[in-house]
Amino acid sequence: MAYILGLVNYTLILIYGAVISLNFSGYEKTRKNRIAIVLMIFLILLLQMVVFIITDYIVTSKLYPLIVHLPLILFIERYMKRPCSIAIVSVLTAYLCCQPPNWLGIAMHFLLKSEEAFFLGNSLGILIMLYLIRRFVAPSVNQVMSYSKRSLYIFGSFPFLYYLFDYSTTVYTEFLYSGVQIVAEFFPSILSMFYIVFVMVYSHEMRERNQLELNNAMLEAQSERAMNEIFALQQVQKQTAIYRHDMRHHLSLLYSYLEAGDGRKAMEYICQAQDSIDRIVPARYCENNTVNLILSFFVAKAEQSGVSLDIEVELPNHLPFPDTELCTLLSNGLENAVTAAAKDSDSNPGAVRLNCGIHKGNLLILIENAFGGKVVMKNGLPQTHEEGHGYGAKSIAMLAEKYSGYYSFALEEGLFTLKVVLPMKS
Repeated sequence: MAYILGLVNYTLILIYGAVISLNFSGYEKTRKNRIAIVLMIFLILLLQMVVFIITDYIVTSKLYPLIVHLPLILFIERYMKRPCSIAIVSVLTAYLCCQPPNWLGIAMHFLLKSEEAFFLGNSLGILIMLYLIRRFVAPSVNQVMSYSKRSLYIFGSFPFLYYLFDYSTTVYTEFLYSGVQIVAEFFPSILSMFYIVFVMVYSHEMRERNQLELNNAMLEAQSERAMNEIFALQQVQKQTAIYRHDMRHHLSLLYSYLEAGDGRKAMEYICQAQDSIDRIVPARYCENNTVNLILSFFVAKAEQSGVSLDIEVELPNHLPFPDTELCTLLSNGLENAVTAAAKDSDSNPGAVRLNCGIHKGNLLILIENAFGGKVVMKNGLPQTHEEGHGYGAKSIAMLAEKYSGYYSFALEEGLFTLKVVLPMKS
């Protein structure tokens, strides 16, 4: 009876280790993959039986890494298309998880004093742990391993050390049972060191990940705002087209005034029409229509704020950047510059200068504004304590980093300068 229970338990251990290894690796759960897993487990079990028949239990145990763990790693990497590092850490972590079922087996053996009780307890522990790990543990383990290479290696270092320790002290030697003090003290020390290092690294990874998610959300908000601004400017452009279409009606009315000899009304009407056209017609600063719309908006805003805006732009109609990102760069830069220049009481009046063009395959943006105050810089970005502000500089920096470009913010002798260089690579 004990022999049969031992064989069943041995088979369950193989299934248990293979299944949780695959769950840790994050494989795609399809019918085809499940069939392949069953076939893989059967072939590994068959290989174990052949080795056991040819040799014995001791040799089979020593060859276990080659006849079980290595094929399982190759199966996860080659067939399931998971990275080799994740496949290795998944198998090593699953090996670590094979210990808890033993505790129930040992407890039942201690209580009932029989080998059958050990196998039954161990098998029951396997079923319980299999459910708990698949339901609660595997998703978290896969998430930790997917954060970054660094978190994967730190996480996998402990299962790897335990794997080496267990095989070197219990399978290939009997140091663990020989009473050598250094062996007994080694593993608890390693466990303590691993725990401290892992908490530090994992905490750092989480902070970086949270910051990245915050930056992505901020960019999405900036992109949505840019799209809304572009849409509003395009509506102005449509109004211009309508006004141009209705020009013949204005000319007809002017002709009627002149034909009736009422020159005063004709002049008044011409002035009114000119004011309307100036308000809605975007000026043409370069060949790029989106840039013209953005600049027209900020010229009007600068005039309302009493700020002079000097523009020198030479850009082609097509640029290898989305309109939303182009709008984010120019809008944030000009918004900050016009606002700062309007608040600067020392300037007479406030002044902003924009220079934008293409040089040696790079998009160059230079924005300067007069500013007599002080600017606190942190990590190369100007800081502000005003609620809802400070995201514009971060958005500019993130877009520059996205395209492997360059950005700088600087305040020298009352002149605040923003420089952006973006490689124009397709």
